[in-house]
Amino acid sequence: MLLIKPVSAELEVHFTPSSECEDSIVHLIKTSQKTIDVAIYSINNDQIVSALKEAHNRGVYLRILTDRMQAASKSSKVLDLYQFGINIKVNSKFRIEHNKFAVFDAAKVSTGSFNWTNPASKKNSENCLFVTENPKVIVMYENRFNELWKLNSDIKSDNWFERKLHQ
Repeated sequence: MLLIKPVSAELEVHFTPSSECEDSIVHLIKTSQKTIDVAIYSINNDQIVSALKEAHNRGVYLRILTDRMQAASKSSKVLDLYQFGINIKVNSKFRIEHNKFAVFDAAKVSTGSFNWTNPASKKNSENCLFVTENPKVIVMYENRFNELWKLNSDIKSDNWFERKLHQ
């Protein structure tokens, strides 16, 4: 397996199957002080979910946008995160929410094909890229997240969660 650690002062790349993407994302979550914005297709990775809950308990402001169909899957942790009190929306605007990126403290970005799932770390061939010290790129991801957050309806998302809680 080819593994590229830091490519430059501002880029880090990893490939799976391995724990490298997961470990780097968990580290960013655990070291974030203020905000974490996540646009993710699927989420069920135990370590990442645990780190998100810890960040929420520390007072980090979290916003997660995820895919509605993936959120309904049996292995999804979306409902768990919602019930934990994390600010989470399911996609209501596009056919699927297939993004896989996060912005940490408006200073670091993770992106790539890596879904935040257990199989992504252990079984799949995926990639992750981490960007730091590149304000232009980071602002582009922040702006895209803010646009997606506004486009996706609070009411439709809340209704989806209410239906799921009563099933």
